[in-house]
Parts: sequence; structure tokens; C-alpha cells
Amino acid sequence: MAPLRSSPPLSNEEDEHEQQRLFFLRSTGLLDSTASEAFDRITRLASSFFQVPISLVSLVDEQRQWFKSGVGLSVRETPREVSFCAHAVRARAPLVVPDAQLDARFADNPLVTGAPGIRFYAGAPLALPGGHVLGSLCVIDTRPRTFSAAELRLLQDLAALVMSQIDLHQLAGRVHEVTRLPNRSQLAEDLRAACATAGGGACVLMLVDLMGSETMHSAIRAIGNEPLEEALRTIATQLVGLVPPYAGLYQVGESRFAVLMPPQGPLDASEAVPAAILARLAQPFWINGLPVQLEVSTGLVRFALTPEEASDALRRATAALHQARDAQVPLAWYDTACDAPHRRAYTLLRSIPASLAQGEFRLVYQPKMNLHTGRYTGVEALARWRSPVHGDVSPGEFVALIETTTLIHDFTEWILHKALEQLAAWRAQGVQVTMAVNVSSQNLQHPRFLQALRNACALYDVAPQELHIECTESDVIAGTRTGAALEAVRAMGIGISLDDFGTGYSNLACLHTLPVHLLKLDQSLIKPVATDERALALVRSLIQMGHTLGYRLLAEGVETAEVLDILRREGCDAAQGYYLSRPLEAQAVPAFLLGAQALHPAADA
Repeated sequence: MAPLRSSPPLSNEEDEHEQQRLFFLRSTGLLDSTASEAFDRITRLASSFFQVPISLVSLVDEQRQWFKSGVGLSVRETPREVSFCAHAVRARAPLVVPDAQLDARFADNPLVTGAPGIRFYAGAPLALPGGHVLGSLCVIDTRPRTFSAAELRLLQDLAALVMSQIDLHQLAGRVHEVTRLPNRSQLAEDLRAACATAGGGACVLMLVDLMGSETMHSAIRAIGNEPLEEALRTIATQLVGLVPPYAGLYQVGESRFAVLMPPQGPLDASEAVPAAILARLAQPFWINGLPVQLEVSTGLVRFALTPEEASDALRRATAALHQARDAQVPLAWYDTACDAPHRRAYTLLRSIPASLAQGEFRLVYQPKMNLHTGRYTGVEALARWRSPVHGDVSPGEFVALIETTTLIHDFTEWILHKALEQLAAWRAQGVQVTMAVNVSSQNLQHPRFLQALRNACALYDVAPQELHIECTESDVIAGTRTGAALEAVRAMGIGISLDDFGTGYSNLACLHTLPVHLLKLDQSLIKPVATDERALALVRSLIQMGHTLGYRLLAEGVETAEVLDILRREGCDAAQGYYLSRPLEAQAVPAFLLGAQALHPAADA
């Protein structure tokens, strides 16, 4: 028998494509897998429709073709060098051979000259979206025959059904649908397996984020999903060539990849591999005809292959990635000290719902003085948290956490009810003050917020004029929905204060249209007025401007008699701070107010 005619050698570009193709093929997890009725059903259908004795789902590996499913052939694999399907894979196109004995490529092929005696072959590629061909769905006959265009289209349709089954298999096998790389679930499974087989060894997990989520979403809006997915596939294939064979490459987010470097790698791999990847990703990529500079952030963590450390490796690598992003550097190693505040924040956030239900939160009240009359005419409700586990937690810590979740709605409603219930109780004792409650932009944008205000006022028989809500400057100008809510609040007769004025956007262009009654000058502006002429000039200007626009001004953070006298002299309308009173427990408020002066009803603090 004459020697087989070999295919021409691969070019460098073809060789790179072939290495990428092999990676994607092996990532499917199909090679050497057990029989599947879903695939067998398709090969039976193909044999029946085309009236051929043999039909195969052939996957072309580096040195062999392996049959995931087959009709009419007893072997599970043959050498790649005799494979008809390998020609379809290399061409990335359908292959039809009407008579193999008359085709110079196959006339001396042992599968033609010997069993099974192939004369006719037709194969449709099993192609991934990125153009990589895993193998083919082929039909084979032992006699020559023709194959019409309609028959070829049907064979391609059946091949598409095979790819649908591969997609389902990959989803079940934890493979990312866009790049076909193993996904986050597979990473977790591989870590569990590594702990069982190489327990105790030291691993390195590297996370590479190509762009932040805001940039990703902007790109999708600008160019659409398809060009972006194609770019991700291109980047994934380049990463395949940069990741050594002993390491694992995964896609664990929209634009986030992970590299797992196991103990058996070289000692310098944790430096060489990230350096190579960052060097390549520093070069522009072409997306939809435009060069794009990626915003790469990289986080690495070294950990032992124990169940406890392996299960936390991805989180710690993510923390390191955010360390890099916050420091505006391309790479950072996990730092326990940097991670500790985030661990605490997560722990606190998880504790809040139960703590709220168990009564660990309470309100204290800071009096506000009307500087024109010298009388205390209002209080601000402030939340406090005393946890048996965490101790006294600062409002600056827990309020910021709550505002990042939907807990803010239940929390604000709890404050509103507790504050108005207390206001009604004080009124029964003969104490008349207004109550200020802080709300966030999330509250203002909630569709049921206005009704919650009405319900609370009605439940405790509180006139809307006795309630003030305080929101920050950024909350007030957050959007049209927020502005509409504030207009409705004002129409109800509830007072509105702009908190921390002078520290936010300070958007003077819209200041004259804000639906607020009172501007609260932040304590950072107030504290230096007794010693800093420029600070005093700024506060004087803000008071004058606020009055000109029809607002009242309240100064926060008043801590000395000298500052209080300056504010009174400059015409500030109200003040609060430690010099006047620290926040008080509810039961202490009546005695403080009645002891300070004889109160009269007022709703202008």
C-alpha cells in the first residue's frame, strides 16, 4: 500500500489557531465521555434520512478522531492521519467526497482500501461561534453517490443540532457560553478536586479584569453585544497561548478571567505568568474596527490547597483586584489588612436585619436652636446601634452599608415610625418640637415612600408641618424622580432640609430651584470660622446667598460659644452641635428642653 498523502505543514497562524482549537475542544469535556442518547438520536436520524450505513459525530483531537456517537462503526476512534473529518476541520467548511477511490486525497487511505471500505463521505463542521471547529457530523456509504445542495443543507442543520447538544453539555459541564472557557463553577470544582489530590500544596490564583462594569456596559450600549463577545473570544484565545500547560484558565465574569497556578508549576510562575499577560493586554485590541486600550486590573492570592482556604481564594483574589483598582496600579497581591474592613462590612451587613428585629437599634435626638429666639424648637433623630457581638457601631459605618442595599427602605421606615411615635409621646407630656428624619435618594425614588410618610403621620396623629426630612445635596439633584418626590413632599407640608451643604456638588446653577426650605451648613465649614478669616468669609457668603434665595440656614457642628456668637452675628437662623447639646436619649429630651427655656409651639427649626 502506498504511503498516505500528508497534509501540507501548518503556517504559524494556522498552528496558533489549531492550538486554540484543541484547547476549546478539550474544554468541552466531551472527549472520552460516556455515550449519550441525545447525540445517538441525531446519528440514527442522519443514517435513516440519508440511507447510509454509517453516521458519526467525530471530534478531531491532536492525534486522533474520537466518535462521541456513531451508527454502523464498532470502533470509538481512529488515527487523525486517516480521518476524512480532519480535512473538514482544517478547511472549516463542509466536505463532500462522492467517490473516495477517485479522490487523490483518499484513494490510498486504509479506511477506503480496507474496512469499512469508504466510498462516499459528507461532513458538516461542528463550529463554535469563534470559528474553531471541533469536528464534524458525517455520513458515510460503502458505495459512490451524489449529494445535492439540499441534502448538504440538511446535514448542516443536523450538525447545528449536535452543537446545541454540545452547548447543553457545556452548560452542565460548567463552561462559559461566549468563550467556551471553564467558568466559575468549574473553577470551584477544580479547586475541590485539587484539595483532594494535592492537599496542602501552595497555589496561586490570579484574576484579570479587562474593564470595569461601567465601562463594559457603556461598550455594550455603544457597539452591541456581538462585537464585544467577538473581542472577548479573541482575548481568550490569546490568553490560552500565554497560560502554561500546567495552569488552568477560566472565565469567571463578563470581562474577568482567572488563572490557577498549581503547586507543580515553576517557582517563578507567579511572577512570569502575570507579567506576560499584562504585557500582552497592555497592547490595544481592535473591537469593531476601533483600537481599544483595556483597563486591566489584576489581583493575585497565594493560598494552601485546603478546603477552607480554597473556598475563599476567589473572594480574596477579588479583594486584591479591587486593591489594584483603588490604587490605580495594574497588579496587587492580596493584603489581609486591606481586606479586613470589607470583611467587617460584610459581617455587619449580614447582621443588620436580625439586629433590627431584636431591638439592637435605637434613636437618639439632637436639639436644634433657633438663633433668633434662643429657643430649642426642633430635634434631629439619629440612629444608634449597640450590638452584643460588634459593640457600638458608628452610624457613619452602618448607615453607609445599609444605603447600598434595599434594607434602606425598611430601615428608614423604622426610623420614621419610631421618631413620630416619640414625637407623639412628647406632645402628651407638653413638649412641642419638630422632628427631622434623614432619608436617602433610594427612599425618595421608591414608589411607596410618599404613602409611607402619609401613613406614619396619620398613625401617630402628627401634622405634616411637625415633620422635616433631611437629605444630602447629591440626593436632591440625583434625578427627575427624586425631584418629583421632593415636590410632592413639600406639597404635603413636610419641611425639607438640605444636609451637609457645601460638601457635595454645590451646583449653584440649580440651587435656586431646589424644593427645600433649609440649608444645613456642614460642620467642616463651621468649625474653623473663629480662627480662619477665609472660612468665616465663606460661611458669611453662604448665609447671605441662602437668604437671598429664600432659604433658612442652620449650622452643624457648633462646639464653642465663640462660634455660636459668630453665627448669631452673621444672621444664621439655627444651630446644632455639642456646645448646645449632644444627642440625647428619648427620656432625657423633655427635661433638657423644659430646663433650657419655656418652649412655645414652633415649626420653623
